[in-house]
Amino acid sequence: MKTVIILLFTMISFMPFANVFGQKESTKNNQKEHATKIQNDSLSFLPKGTIIHKRTKHKVYCFLPRNTEIQGILCRGDRHRGWETVFYVNGKLAEAWLARTEEIQGVPCMKASFWTEVFGGDAAVYFHPNGKLAKCKLARDAIINGHAFEKGDHVRFDSEGKLILER
Repeated sequence: MKTVIILLFTMISFMPFANVFGQKESTKNNQKEHATKIQNDSLSFLPKGTIIHKRTKHKVYCFLPRNTEIQGILCRGDRHRGWETVFYVNGKLAEAWLARTEEIQGVPCMKASFWTEVFGGDAAVYFHPNGKLAKCKLARDAIINGHAFEKGDHVRFDSEGKLILER
């Protein structure tokens, strides 16, 4: 137990200084700068202070400066780059960390916290390019498409919104 406490203290103490995402260059989001770089100005809704740290052919990775409602979902953000939010180049959410428990497309998705990540695994919410929910961790017991799931279970859906059952 003592080793776990020391390990947690060490992680928390040095986390702000670690470059955990491996980015080499970050640019602060400003309306003029990103409007010319991102197709169709699809991310013009991002708040001032957003850091876009990586772009690929299909996605844009950023850090929100504070909790921000995006597409009806309150996404986690803070000025210390603790919660990465990912968008498809069309502007739709690809991955988000919820700042509060949210019902997304009828599914109760769990909010993210440092402790959920340390002790409970991945609480990120994932979406398909069409905006449909792809995966989340349940915030409560739920029956989805006639199948019973418990709080903390991960559920997955295809791009049409159909439940994917693990075999």
